[in-house]
Amino acid sequence: MLSLVARAFCGVIGQVVQTHVRNGLEHARCFTGRDAVDAIYTVIRATDRNLAVVVGRALEQQGLFHDVDYEKRLRDDPHELYAFDDDVAINGVFVMLTDCYSPTCSAAQPCYSVTCPRQRAQQDLLRRTAKNNVAAEMKQEKLWSMSVPKEILQSVSRKELDRQERLYEVFYGEKDYVRDLCILRDLYMKPLHNADIVALDRRKNFITKVFKNALAVLAENMDLHRALERRQNESFVCDQVGDVFLPFVQNLEAYLEYCANQPYSMHFLDAEKRTNPKLADFLEKTDRRPECRKLGVQHFLTRPPTRLARYPLMLRAVLKKTPEGHPDRESIPFVIERIEEMLNRINVETGKAQNRLRLFKVDEKLVCSVSDRNDLRLTDDQRKLVRDSQLRKRGGDGSSIQVLLLDHMLLMCKVKIDSHSGEEKYSLYKRPVPLQMLTICIPDDPDSTRPRMAARRDSSGHPPAPSTSYNQKDKYAYPLQITCLGRNGFTATLYANKLADRKQWYQHIEQQQLELMERHRKFELVPVARQFPAGIRVNTADVYDQGRCIVIGTDHGLYLGVAGKPNSYQRLGHLKHDRVYQIEIHEGLNVMAMIADKDRNLYVYPLDHLMTATTSSRHGLRVKPLHTHVSFFRFGQFQDTDILCSVRSTTLSNQTIIHVYKPMMTQPKSRTLGRFLSLGAESGLADSWKCIKECYIAAESTSLHFLRSRLCVGCTRGFEIVDLATMNTQSLLDPADTSLSFINKRDTTHPIALFRVHDGQFLLCYDVFAFYVNRNGQRARSNWMIHWVGTPTSFKFEYPYILAFDSQFIEVYHVETGSVVQVIITGNCASLSPNKMHVNLCVTSQSVSHPQEVLRIQHILAKDPL
Repeated sequence: MLSLVARAFCGVIGQVVQTHVRNGLEHARCFTGRDAVDAIYTVIRATDRNLAVVVGRALEQQGLFHDVDYEKRLRDDPHELYAFDDDVAINGVFVMLTDCYSPTCSAAQPCYSVTCPRQRAQQDLLRRTAKNNVAAEMKQEKLWSMSVPKEILQSVSRKELDRQERLYEVFYGEKDYVRDLCILRDLYMKPLHNADIVALDRRKNFITKVFKNALAVLAENMDLHRALERRQNESFVCDQVGDVFLPFVQNLEAYLEYCANQPYSMHFLDAEKRTNPKLADFLEKTDRRPECRKLGVQHFLTRPPTRLARYPLMLRAVLKKTPEGHPDRESIPFVIERIEEMLNRINVETGKAQNRLRLFKVDEKLVCSVSDRNDLRLTDDQRKLVRDSQLRKRGGDGSSIQVLLLDHMLLMCKVKIDSHSGEEKYSLYKRPVPLQMLTICIPDDPDSTRPRMAARRDSSGHPPAPSTSYNQKDKYAYPLQITCLGRNGFTATLYANKLADRKQWYQHIEQQQLELMERHRKFELVPVARQFPAGIRVNTADVYDQGRCIVIGTDHGLYLGVAGKPNSYQRLGHLKHDRVYQIEIHEGLNVMAMIADKDRNLYVYPLDHLMTATTSSRHGLRVKPLHTHVSFFRFGQFQDTDILCSVRSTTLSNQTIIHVYKPMMTQPKSRTLGRFLSLGAESGLADSWKCIKECYIAAESTSLHFLRSRLCVGCTRGFEIVDLATMNTQSLLDPADTSLSFINKRDTTHPIALFRVHDGQFLLCYDVFAFYVNRNGQRARSNWMIHWVGTPTSFKFEYPYILAFDSQFIEVYHVETGSVVQVIITGNCASLSPNKMHVNLCVTSQSVSHPQEVLRIQHILAKDPL
């Protein structure tokens, strides 16, 4: 069955389809004649390559593929290029590959038929058929020496003879080319325009789409042809030809317009043929006319780009035989340069057109939701289809998945045939994966143990590879594991038939991710401290001295060092705390507060104890805690006074108690207070702070934020406002605002952070989404909302960006447009200073068993147009 052969052939040849360059023209998604014969030879298990050629020509005859120039039939030649046609249904039985239908025929006694597959003569017949077909296609070479008198031929040197032969090839080639363009005009364009073949209301549009400005190209080359004829008629021996081409190369824009339309031309022609029997009949009859030489309209449509690409080859051959000092030595190189410049422009524009056409076809075939289609944006002008081919769900005979790599997403689809129209359709196998949220690895490759999305350039830390499910029994399959990160993420393992195919997919995805990252890179992660062993868990960090010094809290105490100097970090052994959960430094008060020890005690130390860590003689320093069992704390201001709020939140009783402390000094100043605290008794340092307020909230709290005269507490009930003067509480959100019903109905959404933006608006960040409210708690920017891809546990705000920290990646969004700007894949990541606007530190590691790395989130300064 030819349909089965065609399907298997497409699967095999699809692994070697690529872009080829011939005569300066790029031919995308092509394969060579040798590749085609190899594939068919493998599929039919032939013993004779000529048989594979004959089968290939049967497939070619039904329109499965075609010569890129529509000139030759399939040849077993590595220099001939072929491309697939649009979707074509292949039918038929190739008798030579079947058993004999005669009931009396056997291997021992073949039947009488010369076409019986068991006849030995069949092999000779195949060889003769293939050779005769190839020989019939060979064109008789035209020679200058056969067109001039003998005395002229005898009067020229051997070198000049060679030069005249090359010139003659230019002359007769131009004549043939113009003749073909006239055939296109007279036998195809004019009848289509005048006859009732295409409906009148679509006729003009169809002719324009298919033939574009072919008449303008014909006019340009008609002038060139006449000029060459005049030059040829001047003498039997042509002196020069470069000057004839000079006017021609000044007017090549018609070629650019025509060639850029070629992909659309073939597409609209094939589409009309499938639905218009009149057109199919007209083309079949016209193709059989002697003038058309059975080449078909496609051959004549592709003549302009093919001819333009041959000019440099022919003129270089002339130039090679031209003596030094000849005028052509100057004019021909200029002509070649101008033509090659145009060919480069044609390649660019044709590539864009082919890309848009392929995306248009994918968009037509794709069956998906409106939201997925909006995310894909397949019809956008800047959209690119980088690579597409079929991979399998399992090794061996697993069903095929059509995988399409776009410039911004990876698409995995099942191929189905519509029961009504019989057309091919794509249904989503997995939801589209943004490349920024994708990691890729090769399960059986020990060197591919991390995702290939480069999260940063200046860090040696790498994210972890997802767990693999590779079945070692699939000896003839090459797995590729694709992981989509995020709250709705997944892992899919697909299999390639060949190692080279898997390698190409791996490289294309990696390269596209790097290009995407470079285009959208606003932040980068820069190492600022040495790596900490897996046994010393890093929990928190803060900076002082304008960010030059960093204090890091771990399960093994405190470490102090200088940013950017990994070897400068030392453990503060004189501060005897086994486990540090949170650190916050207030340089205005010259103090450092922290939660440490098993009972989560809140301590306040003077910064002097850190500055003199290496020279201090006080061993085993431990101050009296302000409070115990503290969940978290924050420094802030109330009525122009610095305060410290400690939060004790319990899950079982679902309640929160907030203690508000202020330093025991009427007008705090950093130096004075620092000396005051430093000179106090070590056991009485806690007495330097006085609890002035105590607030109770009937909900578990997770965050604390300071407004001008009030506190905002993020808790299980949402954001609650606490008036420190009266200690009354109320919801931040206006319950009368119906536009906030989406949040009031959700019990599982947790508030995490609040940031003041501008114009009295606040950005509220939950673990699922973010939105704006005004100072009255009413929804602002009603059409603006961010839905986080991951499940963030903390945030950073650096206008105009908001950074959301998931355990595996960092999302960066623009707070004005609400669009995602960048995704930094990090591995096991946590913010070390949650919700602080001025500190950008995080810790990351490949896994819990790998060393940890402290990083600074550094903004790459650039002008950011909104």
